[in-house]
Amino acid sequence: MKNTTTKSYRDRYFMRGHWGTKIWQTVVVVLSWLVLIVPITIASYVAYRTHGRHGHFFWHYAEGFQELNFLMIFLSFALGVIAVFCFAMGYIQLQRAHGLMTKWPMFDMAKNRHERERAELFMTARFDSEAKRRARRNYTVKANQNLRKNQLKQVVNGEKAE
Repeated sequence: MKNTTTKSYRDRYFMRGHWGTKIWQTVVVVLSWLVLIVPITIASYVAYRTHGRHGHFFWHYAEGFQELNFLMIFLSFALGVIAVFCFAMGYIQLQRAHGLMTKWPMFDMAKNRHERERAELFMTARFDSEAKRRARRNYTVKANQNLRKNQLKQVVNGEKAE
């Protein structure tokens, strides 16, 4: 059986080699940003800053220019946040790929199975078997069968339920 906790994913962008994939994906990302930013935002901002000598005005009123100033500040901030996030995630993935950072499983199937078994045992003891519970059309819960707040959670987590 293959150990899936050590390498749970593969991304050719971060793997050694695959320069074609790295260049292609980087070009697509840069062009996507350019298609969205250059025609509208940069052209308007250049026209605003150069008093119409360069670029193209999309707004001809003061509120539009204030909005454009805000938009440039907001986009610069957003680009900075995105860049920090991308570089941080790239660095973390690089450290994980080199084995310098511990790898943790995202989901533990064995633990989940044990939790489900504990919950089913508790519910069977309290309300009868699952097949009988599902077969009944109406089920009346007796007063002593009511669950206290967080009781099922405590049972699932393996804590001693009062």
